[in-house]
Amino acid sequence: MTKQQLIKSLNQISIGKTIPGTIAGKSYKFKGVQEYSGKGRYPNLKGKNVIILQSVERKRSIILFLAPLLTLVNSASKDLTYGNFPVAYLEKFRRGDYKGIPNIYEYESHYKSLARYIQRLTNR
Repeated sequence: MTKQQLIKSLNQISIGKTIPGTIAGKSYKFKGVQEYSGKGRYPNLKGKNVIILQSVERKRSIILFLAPLLTLVNSASKDLTYGNFPVAYLEKFRRGDYKGIPNIYEYESHYKSLARYIQRLTNR
């Protein structure tokens, strides 16, 4: 899947759609695709497309970036199960001290959940 195909798939998800989590009983609400505000430590990312998810367990929205999501969507579904990660993801986003994307480590399960949902949506 290309970045453009990923954006097209995301635009097909209706606002408020429930996305199942990687752990049974956990879910998110899809809030859409927006541009990143660039506030705080990451002004260089201002204007980048981000995906917004909402969880009942969190007060603040979950902001996901396209690059990690695209890597996960293009992985085998067995690599997206709880506790697993694809090699391509590990090499790109876990090698060294990667500081290119906010909350990358804290949001990995959210990325995986959305990637699995998109794979099912696109019948990958």
